[in-house]
Amino acid sequence: MAGLDAGLLDRRIRIERDGKATHDGYQNVPGKPAVLAKAWAQYIPSPGRERYANAEIAATAPALFRIPWQRKLDPDAPGGLSVKDRVRFPARDDGALYEIVSVVEYGRRVGLDIAVVRKAK
Repeated sequence: MAGLDAGLLDRRIRIERDGKATHDGYQNVPGKPAVLAKAWAQYIPSPGRERYANAEIAATAPALFRIPWQRKLDPDAPGGLSVKDRVRFPARDDGALYEIVSVVEYGRRVGLDIAVVRKAK
């Protein structure tokens, strides 16, 4: 495994983490999301699914983003990428939000595979 093919890294993603929570007098409110990293990624879609639950339709769109290795995102390091973070694609404020399901090292520090799911509206 020589590395990632740069030609396949054709999507720009933004990895976000909730900021420090504040108390507004009634409840804790999540802080403004902070950008943890921006990266070029390979987008690998998976088949979605629909299901009926409590008389409403819920659809999900699972996918995988493969990005080059970044030390600060190492999932095994303290403060690294985790399921508490999220991915925004495309990397704009109006991009769709994807919940991170898992983060796995690809190769030996070659890249990271970020499994995500987007809830369809």
